[in-house]
Formats: sequence, structure tokens, C-alpha cells
Amino acid sequence: MTSVLWREGWIKPLLVESLPSETCSFCKRKFDDLDFVTSCEYCEIGIIHDFCANKHIMSDHLKELEDKIKKHKEKKLHSFQ
Repeated sequence: MTSVLWREGWIKPLLVESLPSETCSFCKRKFDDLDFVTSCEYCEIGIIHDFCANKHIMSDHLKELEDKIKKHKEKKLHSFQ
């Protein structure tokens, strides 16, 4: 069975100057004028690109992710999901 992961999304505009770093903690590339960023819910890696978060979680936190999938597998989605 295929598992699709729903990332709870909300957009909060931030100025790069207000972040602890102007670069992604995962890929070390500088943030662009308009980038989607997040942090890891499993560790303190820092601010990272959304797509870097996916790579990071799949490579460094696969066990935690699998546990979360099992834990929430039977929960019903809200009508907006």
C-alpha cells in the first residue's frame, strides 16, 4: 500500500534577516527571494528548504517517520483534506 504524507501547511512570510542563517542547513544554498522553508520535527537541524526537509527526513529519520505513519494510519481525514 502506498502512503502519501499530508504536510500541514500554513504560510508565514519571514524576512531572511530574521532567520538565524541566510542559507539552508541541509544543502547550504542561500535562500532565494521566494522560497518555501520549514524545520525538522525530529531534530534541531535548523531552517531548511521544503524539498530538503523531505530528503532529510527520509534519510535521517525514516524509523520515526514509519512509526508516525503506523500511529496515524487509521485516523480519518478532515473534510478539507
